[in-house]
Amino acid sequence: MEIRTVDFTEDGTWVVNKNVDANDDRQMFVPHNPANRHYAIVQEWIDAGGVVGPYVPHGTPYQHWHNEISILDKDMPRSLEDMLDGMADKSGVAQITLDRLQAKKDLRATKP
Repeated sequence: MEIRTVDFTEDGTWVVNKNVDANDDRQMFVPHNPANRHYAIVQEWIDAGGVVGPYVPHGTPYQHWHNEISILDKDMPRSLEDMLDGMADKSGVAQITLDRLQAKKDLRATKP
């Protein structure tokens, strides 16, 4: 196995681009676990002068924003936001719900 490049992923593991043979390029994900045999191979590659590339997020700023909004929409659909916004007195609403509502409003205001 010949390692071509190693880059960090979003969660801090490594993604290794390797040549298995002349016709076979592959990618594998290697966790930061010294007991993992692939971790040892990558560590040897680093010790020999290999440089791990930084994590580079893929997608446009809008795609990232949309993904974040979609995650928040699972906990609080837009219809619930509208109901809460229409309430004159929110004293009976749990603080965590109000915090989630504000977080969605804040994120929505940053739409690219």
